[in-house]
Order: sequence, then structure tokens, then C-alpha cells
Amino acid sequence: MSGVDFFVIVEGEVSVSVDGKDVARLGPGDHFGELALIGERERTSTVTAIGPVRCVSMASWHFRRFVKANPDAAWKLLQHLVELLGEKERRGGSGKR
Repeated sequence: MSGVDFFVIVEGEVSVSVDGKDVARLGPGDHFGELALIGERERTSTVTAIGPVRCVSMASWHFRRFVKANPDAAWKLLQHLVELLGEKERRGGSGKR
């Protein structure tokens, strides 16, 4: 499924899995969905609630406008993407696209 929304967790915890393997846990203040929006591609992971979760979401068209208007937020997202690529390389992925 392609990404349409960006999510920020307000309350609760979620697990993130890739190919059925748990790779992370996220909690309040963490976010997900940006990879599919930025890359305009299919989602690469599955996010599952661990108990009750409350999120705020931003549709892709609002997300794009927000990032363009907020360079500090764009920079933070770039730093996050580099961190994710480093994690992929450490797990044995090539990091190449």
C-alpha cells in the first residue's frame, strides 16, 4: 500500500516490522510514514499498535507543503533518513536504492 499520511504518536506504543521481523518500537513524539511520502513509493514496514495509541496525521499534500515551508523540519527529516540508512547497512542491507 502506498503512503498517504505522515503520523506522529501522541500516546501509546507501536511496533515496527519489516518482512515480519520486529525492527523497532516507537512511542510518544516518534513518527512514521515519511519514507513512503518522500519516496512516493510503497510502504516498507508495518506499524502495529501495542495497546491503545493516539496519533496525529498529516495528508501527503499537507506534509509536502509543511516540509517546504519549514527548512528546520526538512533538515531533521534528512537526518532521520540518514540514520535509517545506517541502521539498514548495519543489519546487512546494501543501503543502495
